[in-house]
Amino acid sequence: MNNKPVKSLGRTSSKLLLALGEKDKSIFTTAEAREVIGTSPAATRNLLSDLVEKRWLIRLTPGRYLVVPLSAGESAEYSENWYVVARYLVEPRPYYLSHYSALDIHKMTTQPLHSVFVTSPVRRRNVDTLGASFYFVFIHPSRFWGTEDVWVKPTQQVHVSDLERTVVDCLSNPGLCGGVSELAKGLWARRNDIDYPKLMHYVERFDSKAVAKRLGFLLELYEIGGDAVEGLKKYVVPSYVLLDPSLPPRGKYKSSWKLRINIDPEELKDITAT
Repeated sequence: MNNKPVKSLGRTSSKLLLALGEKDKSIFTTAEAREVIGTSPAATRNLLSDLVEKRWLIRLTPGRYLVVPLSAGESAEYSENWYVVARYLVEPRPYYLSHYSALDIHKMTTQPLHSVFVTSPVRRRNVDTLGASFYFVFIHPSRFWGTEDVWVKPTQQVHVSDLERTVVDCLSNPGLCGGVSELAKGLWARRNDIDYPKLMHYVERFDSKAVAKRLGFLLELYEIGGDAVEGLKKYVVPSYVLLDPSLPPRGKYKSSWKLRINIDPEELKDITAT
């Protein structure tokens, strides 16, 4: 049963919400609202503030709002697609959904997520809203590449790291994707879909020997990637790095990849049996 009371709406407010509903537009800007109702900037802002106070709207960022449907209930909590919300939180600045979020979009994880990871060459503070935590990962503009657009709703697209860039990002910072073990599950699950020459190109362009060594170890372990394994060996330098830097420094040393294997090897091998 819907426990959210029907709050009184004036003619202008009703016109706005009906027009947005007809357009299937759950997120909109002050300018878009003004275009619908034809009021002055000040009057539009006052109307929107009133709708926020009455919990018909949620303010995502200054000048950007989310419509709360009646089905949300009295608490006015509404699970709009979090990836769409992330897009509206960061645009018009460049961004792409990354790490754990990209694993989810590419069907490389089955873990339930309540966090959204957004990479951008513009710094932004993290924010908690609509039942999710939005983490903004800063990246140098020179590393902003390897993205694609995907449909996450019938009418909404978002930018996300492509399959190969997702692997690179997760191996660069495993702590943002649940660890190397989680990435390894996704790597195995999508092993037949990965463009390995493209992945090799990305590793070279990303220019991180740690990423190359971690990837080489995993490809060799799972006997996938073909010639990519030999190609990655040129990145092996004398200094050792952790297989998973998000975990404590322990475990045996793998001299061929100059890695300290701080994940139970059996755990990694078991991935192929699931």
